[in-house]
Amino acid sequence: MYKKKLLMQDKALKEKWQTRFSKIYGDREFKMTTSSGIPVKPFYMASDINDIDYEGVGVPGEYPYTRGIYPVHYQFQPWMNEQIHGYGLPEQTRERMDALSEHGMEGYFGGGVHNIVGDLASNAGYDPDDPRAEGWVGQGGVAIYNTEDMERLIHDLPLDKTNFVWNIQDTSMAMLALYIVAAERMGFPKEKLRGNTMNSLYRRWCWDCIGFPPESAFKLMVELIAYCTREMPKWNTTNISGYCMIEAGGSPVHETAFVMATSIALTEKCRQAGLNPDDFLPRFGFHIAQGNDFLENIAKLRAIRRMWAKINKNRFNCSNPKAMQARIFVQTAGSSLTAQQPLNNIVRAAFQTLGAILGGANAVQTDAYDEALSIPTEEAAVLALRTQQIVRHETNVPNVSDPLAGSYYLEWLTNRIESDAFDLIQKIDDMGGYIKCWNNGWLSGTLRKSAYEWREKVNSGIETVVGVNKYVTGEKQKVPVFSVDEAIGKTSVDRIIRYRNQRDSAKTKSALENLRQAAIKINQGKGGEGYLMPALIDAFKAKATLGETMEVIKAVFGFSCEQ
Repeated sequence: MYKKKLLMQDKALKEKWQTRFSKIYGDREFKMTTSSGIPVKPFYMASDINDIDYEGVGVPGEYPYTRGIYPVHYQFQPWMNEQIHGYGLPEQTRERMDALSEHGMEGYFGGGVHNIVGDLASNAGYDPDDPRAEGWVGQGGVAIYNTEDMERLIHDLPLDKTNFVWNIQDTSMAMLALYIVAAERMGFPKEKLRGNTMNSLYRRWCWDCIGFPPESAFKLMVELIAYCTREMPKWNTTNISGYCMIEAGGSPVHETAFVMATSIALTEKCRQAGLNPDDFLPRFGFHIAQGNDFLENIAKLRAIRRMWAKINKNRFNCSNPKAMQARIFVQTAGSSLTAQQPLNNIVRAAFQTLGAILGGANAVQTDAYDEALSIPTEEAAVLALRTQQIVRHETNVPNVSDPLAGSYYLEWLTNRIESDAFDLIQKIDDMGGYIKCWNNGWLSGTLRKSAYEWREKVNSGIETVVGVNKYVTGEKQKVPVFSVDEAIGKTSVDRIIRYRNQRDSAKTKSALENLRQAAIKINQGKGGEGYLMPALIDAFKAKATLGETMEVIKAVFGFSCEQ
């Protein structure tokens, strides 16, 4: 009876509103959409969520975790400041690490946290003296190629109390092995290490670029997951990255659907390898972009949590609550930053950071205002960190979990994003599954089409980008631009030549051959999952380099790297 009365009241109010609208605006048509293209109305009422499943909204800390994975979140456990950084030589990146820590960058309960990105050469699996690495050394990230480089970065840190994120893709396993070897030399066994690897070898399809073919990529991802599940109880194995999908031009709905499709495909491969989803899924997390559409991106985070819970419970029969709790690392959208009027990016990143917190993110990276021009200066990096600290300490937003819950529009939009994303997942299943859609280019093609449509809107002025196609001024904002010392390449080359000259070459060669044999067995399905990592660790203990180990793995698993 109450619901019927409510619907009648809403209908009467809408009719009154329509009369008023027509009187003022005549027959003008209201036509607005979210950034995903979802049509929206000028306002929402209770009748718009008349059929809402209130159990699906629930309370914080309860299935399906729409409102967060903890009963109380930021009030007792603030988000981690996972500012991504890395440039030049290891000791130069260490200077930035220490500076940000001194400025208050912290993980859970005041612990250390570092989100380290590798340089272009190490991400490609090249040593610095490889001709293909020319101009890439120390660019876009830190130059780490052997255990001595790793020790230069992490020396004197309490690794059992520090959360390390290795923001690496194709070389995820090799970089983790380097970290394990260096940490053990410092007295920290792998069982005590905490943090996570990206393990996102699938990301290549987002940009249609070189990398491991799909089957090989999944074999290697499963290898890392199997090893860490067995040997590293505090290490999180995989971050499903929707951020790269947004950067490639996708919409929030694409991001939501495709991260879920990726997780489904990877979970199925792990199950085929004999792993139990209740054991390995608690170690998965998400790397999600927070874009300019403020409310849609908040609703997206809520939808991702709910979908993750439903998929793992219903599709994979999980009973472990931690296997259904999505941990989300949010990065403000780099694709939204502009080289024109770069100081405007401070405002963009601030709103996006606020949106991440309203959406219940577990960790946040706030992009610096100058990232459209270069890697951040220290001043810009500290300002980005200060943005998070102001939201945490001055806004009172973190005092209440999921404070926007119950908004007619937000609840409706959360449901709509979930529904549209599930439709896309079903389409992927109907077309033969994730790997087939990767191979035939449907996934990357969908992002390209979305990127093209957005660019056309910007070019035509339908989509406004402040300082780019509207409110343009003739003057250029002059901001400091960071540059990496060109001598870094020579220093890295000198170091790796000296490193090779000081080792037992026969021992190194033998370890690399053992790695090759282990890789062949894994690739042929004869080795048992999780046994490639020990061979990698042994190779680095025998003073192999990153490039040498990756050449072995590339040759066996079919990596295409020549251009």
